[in-house]
Amino acid sequence: MIDENLGIVMKAKPITELDRLANVWYQIKDHQCYPKGAIKFTPAQKTEWNEAFSGLTLEDAKKVENWQIMRKPTKKEILDLHARGEAVYNPDGMESVSDDFPIKSWSIQNDATGTVVTIKSHLWPGQYSYHKCNTDIVGCVYMGDGIRNNNLPFMV
Repeated sequence: MIDENLGIVMKAKPITELDRLANVWYQIKDHQCYPKGAIKFTPAQKTEWNEAFSGLTLEDAKKVENWQIMRKPTKKEILDLHARGEAVYNPDGMESVSDDFPIKSWSIQNDATGTVVTIKSHLWPGQYSYHKCNTDIVGCVYMGDGIRNNNLPFMV
């Protein structure tokens, strides 16, 4: 408790670069995406890797609807699934990248061999997720400058 009469005063702490970096990291962390089925929602109300995931085909991996965002859902349909307890082990228990705002803020490319699909965020330039088709190999990486593209809604 702060009491100025007793001389107990809490001085304001200046915001450091480390504070800014931590804030940016938490924003980017909620923007990671994975192929549909790679992450499962467990009865303990946690998201975990799905050990039964065997990968998407190249055709399925190139569809934006088959990528999901690793964050708490905001759509009513998905929140209702969670409220009814039907999101456990349900591949539709997370929000799709195709429903992300702003619309068309993600793009998908595949490599020359046709075995790896990469999805990148235009809202957070440098945010990439990848999937090696027909395998359980998935991941994401951020190699950006920590500056969000707030002009994206005016660009798409």
